[in-house]
Amino acid sequence: MAAVLDPEWETFEDERTGARVTRLTNAPCINHPLYYLANSFSLDGQTLVFASDRAGKMDLYKVHLGDGAIERLTDLEGVQPFSGNVVDDGVYFAAGSEVHCLRLQDGTDRVIASRPGCGLGEVTVSADRQWACCLVTREGAAGLLVSKTDGSASTVILDGVRALYHPQFHPQDADLLIYSADPPDPRLWTVRRDGREDRCFYANRLDEWFVHETFLGKSDRVIVVCWHQGLYEVGLQTGDIREIVGFSSWHIASNSDGSQIVCDTHLPDQGLCLVDPQSGEYAPLCYPNATNQGFQWGEPSPLQADGEAPGWATMTENVSAESAYGPQWSHPHPAFSPDDRMVSFTSDVTGYSQVYVVEVPEK
Repeated sequence: MAAVLDPEWETFEDERTGARVTRLTNAPCINHPLYYLANSFSLDGQTLVFASDRAGKMDLYKVHLGDGAIERLTDLEGVQPFSGNVVDDGVYFAAGSEVHCLRLQDGTDRVIASRPGCGLGEVTVSADRQWACCLVTREGAAGLLVSKTDGSASTVILDGVRALYHPQFHPQDADLLIYSADPPDPRLWTVRRDGREDRCFYANRLDEWFVHETFLGKSDRVIVVCWHQGLYEVGLQTGDIREIVGFSSWHIASNSDGSQIVCDTHLPDQGLCLVDPQSGEYAPLCYPNATNQGFQWGEPSPLQADGEAPGWATMTENVSAESAYGPQWSHPHPAFSPDDRMVSFTSDVTGYSQVYVVEVPEK
């Protein structure tokens, strides 16, 4: 049984919005929830999984939202801290060249795929729970590693086709993925799980710097930030595009039914905001006051892909100082809990990045 660490939490009201915020960690090291395109919360909403290097290297931990107690989940080499994704009662993640699935209740860990000599990114799981997919890189080339969740088979699709990353299974179609590409390719792509029908579903212009796309609820609509311009939605099947709101949204996530979007903001920083995707109305939820590092965000256009995808480079945590797009733990990266009652985020306002949750007001 894993040792239980003392609570580190503190609850307070946001000074500007009055929202109830809880800081769940307070260790003098890197701490952050899983990536905002994935899920950090257990199905019952009682625990949150986070990454921390408090023991001298990156591992996964869980914190009990009822009493603040912290438990260590992994003791492995090469855990990719932004690769995790909580699905039902387990957390899928990458460590070294392996994809793991660890049960949150008893800590049972199993390897579902292995690609020796390769780097792996964040893991997405299909709606029917039969498949997992993650970025795989080797010698500067990228592809998507698709694996059976029972560990019986795996294959690489789109191997070396383009600089790609951020695969996400469709929330209802277990055979369909979206993924990101880096310039000079257009950003928004979709592909079948077996590699068929690889296509760009919206060809953004060079002056449309698209970032951080994800699904709007369980629909065929994809929300995406046009950096420096606004928040948009795009039809996955039709390719039509519509502006939701023209303000400085940055990292975005939808709630479960697509009726709300949460985003952090940058240049200017207006805090975490809740956005109505139909009307475009938005209001601040709370103010993380994170340092929001990455000198490239102040530029008028993105870096061009050269060798390994810049998108893949941003997912590593081998840097402690400001880099082109990070370090990622200096960004809030908000995401809803499965019941839509909380939003998790990161802030390094205390001098170290810590894990926070904020309560979402009732509509």
